[in-house]
Amino acid sequence: MVPQTRGLTLPSSGLACGQPLKSNVRRLKSHFAATMFKQAYSSLLSQLEEMPAFLQRSAVALPTELQLREPEKDNMPLVEYLWHVRDCDSDLYALRIRRVLQEDKPYLDPVNVGVWPESRNYRSRKGDLAISEFVELRAGLVRELREVNQEALARTGVRADGSEINVLGLIEQLAEHDRDHRWRVAAILRGFGWPAQTGA
Repeated sequence: MVPQTRGLTLPSSGLACGQPLKSNVRRLKSHFAATMFKQAYSSLLSQLEEMPAFLQRSAVALPTELQLREPEKDNMPLVEYLWHVRDCDSDLYALRIRRVLQEDKPYLDPVNVGVWPESRNYRSRKGDLAISEFVELRAGLVRELREVNQEALARTGVRADGSEINVLGLIEQLAEHDRDHRWRVAAILRGFGWPAQTGA
């Protein structure tokens, strides 16, 4: 029978009735710590799902003129933001995450994303295509990350400055990148008076 305390049923997987109280307490703390981590990690992955939904909601079918228009308070037109976000998934963050998961402390080469708009001809490309490809890329990455365990999340890679970063840190960087660019895109759309939902 599972021991109970004031109506709270304690998880049988974490307690053994014949063991000393301190041992049971340690197991209980470990159980709750693992549960809290799983909840926090699930929340982090849910955040990664917000960016594609935001772009689909706010920027799909945006007129080409607005995609290319120079914003008053930004130095990048929307079409460059859309392709930047798409390419950062495949060629920066997801690439680094997968390398650290698959290789033994890989060196993470610096990436000069500032040259992408010109070298990849962002302004001659369709923003809707960037969004559709980004949606597929992000969905694939999140599916992979849902299968990653806590031990794998602690695997590390080496950055250009010699410091190390683990998989969880890379995922958090990606979520922060999403938040920053979601705010920027929403601000540009509000400046244009675009009627789509742009809440950031």
